[in-house]
Amino acid sequence: MRIGHKALASLLFLCVLAANDESRQLQTGEAAEAERESESDVQELPGGLQLREALPEGGIPIRVIPDWDLFLGFEDRAKLIRGKLTLSMFYFPEALNYVSDPQKIVSVDNFGAGDRYLQGRVSLVDPASNKDGFATSNIYVGDFSQSQSNFDHSCYPFDDKKVRFEISIQKPGNYIFHLELMCPKERLSEMYLDEKNNSRVRKCTGEAAGSYVGFDWGNFSCERISQQVIMCSIVGTRQWESIFKGHIWPSFIFSAMGFLSFALSVKMSMPRVATTMLALVSLTSLRNSVMDKLPVSGNTSWLEEYFLVSMTFMLLNLCGHAFSFYLDGKGKTVAQKMVNKINFYGMITIAFFVSMARLHERNCPLVDRTLSIFLVVLGALLVIISFAVIGWIYRDARHEAVPILRSMLSFKSAKSTEFDA
Repeated sequence: MRIGHKALASLLFLCVLAANDESRQLQTGEAAEAERESESDVQELPGGLQLREALPEGGIPIRVIPDWDLFLGFEDRAKLIRGKLTLSMFYFPEALNYVSDPQKIVSVDNFGAGDRYLQGRVSLVDPASNKDGFATSNIYVGDFSQSQSNFDHSCYPFDDKKVRFEISIQKPGNYIFHLELMCPKERLSEMYLDEKNNSRVRKCTGEAAGSYVGFDWGNFSCERISQQVIMCSIVGTRQWESIFKGHIWPSFIFSAMGFLSFALSVKMSMPRVATTMLALVSLTSLRNSVMDKLPVSGNTSWLEEYFLVSMTFMLLNLCGHAFSFYLDGKGKTVAQKMVNKINFYGMITIAFFVSMARLHERNCPLVDRTLSIFLVVLGALLVIISFAVIGWIYRDARHEAVPILRSMLSFKSAKSTEFDA
């Protein structure tokens, strides 16, 4: 009997061990299967990193309403606009499972020097989905760089400028969240259908901003470029009237001074030269003040080119004075008067024609093509008429000019022969 009891106890012990082994194997298999399922749901990130929780289908949206609130300044030389931009945001509570403060991962990429103010969260309800959510905003006050924009100053001051604001999600948040553009009812919106046939905002356009910092600004418009990028822009037309009064009109006066010096008697050599030099120095000062406002690189602006043309003709005026004094010393009165008239009337019309032709060639947005063609044709006609009239009035001056040219050429030839010898 004792042997039978011992055998029965041993058999029961072996059965318990077998049951425990089967239980352990079953638990191990279930754990492994659960681990494989969890790994299949985990979002893979660059560098072998993984999220602790699986993402909802389609990712997590952050809805954005950009607003340009205030103009504080504009600098052509530094290629930046200064002002205040507000990003109003709305997101759902599940966003907090992946980042402690979702509003910090949304940024304006071209925001430079300045301050960013993060506002508090307000609990709201999304009426479309009847889900709770949070609303907040980021306020940017400072400089927004436009170095990546096509800031062409070739038509300055008859140009317009398109400033851009690139809104995006910073890494690694761009693997989790995506941006959705929202458009208030008072603004004009363009819609599209996503992959689930839900209506989404593609573009939102607000009202014209008004006249600030030397520009007439148009509509503030934002467009969804991709799931992680929203591009906002606003076009400003430069108010060229102030630049005309401050730089172009004074340059007309100084240039007129330089040309009017030929109206003085040839015997007044000192006042003639001094007037031209004063005009040249004044034009140089105006050009330097313009250059301080424009970028040091890029295409040459029309205004800078205009000053270079004016300064070049002041140099030609000095050469004209020297030649006029030379003819007067030789007693060639008729030829000297012809040179005076050419430098006064002829050079003015040539300078006008060259400046208008260069302006027409640039095809500036603020210059009407019909007007620019008219000015170019007018300049060409004035050049032809002025030289034709001067040539007719002083047609006898060729008898004085030809011997002078021959003597100058023979003098040059003699000097060349002497040098070769």
